[in-house]
Amino acid sequence: MPQVHFQAATAADDADLRQLLRDNPMQQGGFTLSFRREPTYFDACSVLGQSAEVFIGRDSQTGALAGVGARYRFPAYLNGQAQDIVYLADLRVANRYRNSIHLRRAYQFLRQRHAEDPAAVYTSMILQDNRAALDTIAAQRAGLPPYHHQGIIHTPLILLGWQKPAIAAACSIRRASLADWSAIVAFLNRENARYQFAPVYHESDLHNGRLRGLQPENILIAEANGEIVGTLAIWQQSAFRQIHVDAYHGAWRLIRPVYNALARFTPLAALPDAGAALKYAYLSLIAVQNDDLAIFRALLRQAYRASHGTGLHYLIAALHERHPLRAALADYTSIPSGGHLFSVQFEREPYPLDDRVPYIDAATI
Repeated sequence: MPQVHFQAATAADDADLRQLLRDNPMQQGGFTLSFRREPTYFDACSVLGQSAEVFIGRDSQTGALAGVGARYRFPAYLNGQAQDIVYLADLRVANRYRNSIHLRRAYQFLRQRHAEDPAAVYTSMILQDNRAALDTIAAQRAGLPPYHHQGIIHTPLILLGWQKPAIAAACSIRRASLADWSAIVAFLNRENARYQFAPVYHESDLHNGRLRGLQPENILIAEANGEIVGTLAIWQQSAFRQIHVDAYHGAWRLIRPVYNALARFTPLAALPDAGAALKYAYLSLIAVQNDDLAIFRALLRQAYRASHGTGLHYLIAALHERHPLRAALADYTSIPSGGHLFSVQFEREPYPLDDRVPYIDAATI
């Protein structure tokens, strides 16, 4: 059996890391998807955490890249208080190294890093159709840390088809400007404190890489009586993160030709060829005062209208199954997608979490 040595990744590993992502797609519904990072693996790290630690496993004899994983540290709200948490993500393992021994050694490495650089809480997401990960990593296997299920995160791909009329609400909606940024940060932090794992933002995040590719004018703000009552950003990350549809399965193999024939005569966006990239933007910075569903519906409709005719095919949102705003997503035709959210325990006693609804931003997973 090959021996694998774990170490921190460097720029010299970049090409191998990107190849590993291309070669290890994931099944999600009727699609096989690969989550890629071109032209460099590391450009996307800043949006996933204020600090990033990417670790790799290499075959001690051949030097082949066996796998990758990452710890992304960022400030978030736990029970309403700001603390640093770590998001465990980007786990990919090359086929010939997928066995329990290497997995246990990888988590031993993570335990060591936790001892050296602890965090109050770790979170992680596993796609709903990733049975291999759910049956191993999240199944309380011996030698692996306990994964505590925190619910389902729904991440539908909203299809940008026919244009839709605006929705009226007790607010006005406009694009933000740089002058609004400090007020947006204050609003986001006030609203995010009501949710578990929701990020804490700082004014410097607009320029330090944490919001790479996002400009103030990409943020829609809802206002009432001169105050911000809602925010929603349209965040394109294709310059450094991409999703490719590597294959279609089941009914989608039959649906796609018919759907694309219809798309030639309608505003529907054609489904990409196998191997091609999706054209999408994330719906990010979702916050609404008092969780007012009418205001969120108006913001979401404005984001849909603003994205129409821009070349985008989909908008991707993320809301927890218990999130009070999730009902608005059902107003749109979408391709279902989602994953299981976990908190991961490295200490003997897990961090006590209250019953706040978890919030995960689609653009940072």
